[in-house]
Amino acid sequence: MNFVRQGTAASLNLDHALRFRELDHLRSNLEAGIFRQRLHAAENLYQRNLSAHYGCVNALEFSPGGEYLASGGDDKRVLLWNVDQALGNISEDSPDAMYGEHASNIFCLGFDTLNKYIFSGGNDDLVIQHDLYTGKNLNYFSHDGPVYGLSVDRTSTNLFSVATEHGEILVYDMRVGKTEPFIVANFRTPFNAVEFHPLNGNYLATANARRGAQLWDMRNNTQPFRQYNYISESPSCMSVRFNCNGSLLLTLHRRLPPILYNPSSSEPLCSFYHDEYFNSCTMKSCTFAGPQDELVVSGSDNFNMFMWRLDGINLEKKNQWIDTTPVILTGHRSIVNQVRYNRQRCLLASSGVEKIIKFWSPFAQQGWEGALTEPSETPHCTRPLHRNATDHVSQDFSMRNMEEDQVMLAFFDTLVQRELETWTSNSSSANAMGQQTTTGSDSSSHSSSGHTGSSTQSDEQSDGDTPNVSELSWQTHPNRIFYLIAKKRRALLQLAVKGTGGQHRNVEQLLARLLGEQRQVATQARISEWLEETHRLFGDDELPTTSAEAASRERLRRESISLATSRSPRKPPELRMIGSLQANFEQMERKRKLMRLRFAAIKRRRKVRRPRRGRQENDNALSYDTEWLDDDDDDDDDDNDDNEPEVNQENIVEDNNSNSSSDDTSNTSMEAQLSQAPSTSNSLQFGLEPNEANNNSPPAATSHNKKRNGILTATCYSETTTSSNSSSNQTNI
Repeated sequence: MNFVRQGTAASLNLDHALRFRELDHLRSNLEAGIFRQRLHAAENLYQRNLSAHYGCVNALEFSPGGEYLASGGDDKRVLLWNVDQALGNISEDSPDAMYGEHASNIFCLGFDTLNKYIFSGGNDDLVIQHDLYTGKNLNYFSHDGPVYGLSVDRTSTNLFSVATEHGEILVYDMRVGKTEPFIVANFRTPFNAVEFHPLNGNYLATANARRGAQLWDMRNNTQPFRQYNYISESPSCMSVRFNCNGSLLLTLHRRLPPILYNPSSSEPLCSFYHDEYFNSCTMKSCTFAGPQDELVVSGSDNFNMFMWRLDGINLEKKNQWIDTTPVILTGHRSIVNQVRYNRQRCLLASSGVEKIIKFWSPFAQQGWEGALTEPSETPHCTRPLHRNATDHVSQDFSMRNMEEDQVMLAFFDTLVQRELETWTSNSSSANAMGQQTTTGSDSSSHSSSGHTGSSTQSDEQSDGDTPNVSELSWQTHPNRIFYLIAKKRRALLQLAVKGTGGQHRNVEQLLARLLGEQRQVATQARISEWLEETHRLFGDDELPTTSAEAASRERLRRESISLATSRSPRKPPELRMIGSLQANFEQMERKRKLMRLRFAAIKRRRKVRRPRRGRQENDNALSYDTEWLDDDDDDDDDDNDDNEPEVNQENIVEDNNSNSSSDDTSNTSMEAQLSQAPSTSNSLQFGLEPNEANNNSPPAATSHNKKRNGILTATCYSETTTSSNSSSNQTNI
């Protein structure tokens, strides 16, 4: 009976364990689906800073379960962060420090598979084994040179390997203590990184300063099991990284973007490229990211992080060229060296020259900055660059200062610019490692000696310079580092093409396309400047966000203006007409005054020219008595001259005939004319009709002014006409 009960309890426990495993598998799949969806839609990530170090942060590593993050740097300390606390509580994010400190800079870190120990290696030639829970030092492993890389075997709880500057790859078995380690490789050139295969601990991937990326089999270590594509122009490999199941290997060479391999093939699957990416001055790492390792992430000397997607890569083909636009993560204020991914929490961590660590996540959280689907508003660091820093920088960590170190930033600003200015594609690769440095040469000072290339040519005279870069708008270059990268784009592109395994590609066509894209960016920058100016002038809150939208709005605005112009009747320009009429009236008035003066002068000449005797007094009297008509009604005479031209001519003839009459008859007729002049029909006609004509038809008056010569001739005979009419009437009486 007891046996049956025990069997029943055992079966229940087994069912519970299987059900828990199934639920855990479903939960992990659900989380992976959510992570994948968020990262697939990401154009940016939310970010947050962690501050606790007193100097540059050179090493990062997540624990196997993602619960902890270890960090180390120039301040010689190893800090342990609880990831969940750092994510959730902003006010209580202070990490735990390991008791044992290194004597110099820390370069690499690692966790064992059971989360019991932390391993740290650095510039003091030591690897220290720390107890994760107590922080105490358990073991010291000494070497002949600085330790640059460290990796723990995921298939064993006792093995870890190190890569040293002395050119050794060593494997330690903690079960035998500090005995002589197993030597996998021993070269004269430094090893920068080492990585155990995640599923088979017999294989190691290494990064060497002169021999590039290699794969080693510890069962037969006389020579590398596989030599990956050797790039003679850039042999120095900085980092190697397997994906979660070991089916892909990611490598990072100096001055090259990441290169992806199938570990079983020496030829690369693909090379990633972006014209702003550059790495040369410091030791950098690369990593896979995403629930299925569908992303590739690496830091750059231009202070940004680049995240490429593996979409569209055919794992059956070789030497593919991936230049699709990556997700560019901005926020660092100096060179980004280390990047690591937490698979369980979909979290990226990055660090570099600054004293901070950055967390990146596709999920918005309290106190975090940034966005997910919108790129950063400032795709570059906005602080001013330094150009003339000193060659040596001293650090004092006793002050425990976590504020930004401007002297250190200036040192690396100058280092990057000097490297770009002096490097050419023809530079010898023999001193590749001599030109490369970690974030610190020793615990107290940084030296820039040996960082620059052997060429003495300036950036304007280098044969690898990109043509016509200086003709591009400076708005496309946020600072001098971006500008110098653009100047070296041709040489960097040629180097990246060689990194694809010698695949034939037209570099000039790729360069022409890049320059075309650069000009498009310049155009967009000018449009953005125009939009900012428009916003400043008019305060428009709904400004277009892209150049295409701005061009579309401008086109719609012009079409609406042209449509409104075509529909609305054309109106005469009132202001111009008013000004024109006023000028015409003033001109008319001046001409009338001139006519009066000329008419008065003609009358005076007629008085002088009359030779007849006995009539001079009468003529003078007529001229004097009719002056009121000439002065007051000469405008009326001008306007009505066209109405009676024939009468004036007949009167002129009658006047000539009447000149032969007797003096008595002339005197009598003249007196009668003078007595009837104010009441004659001609005088009434001259006084009324012109006013009526001006009120009803102004254009007639204007056209009449054009006939000033005719009016002048008719008006000159008005005196004779009046005299002749009077004489004729008197004769009839």
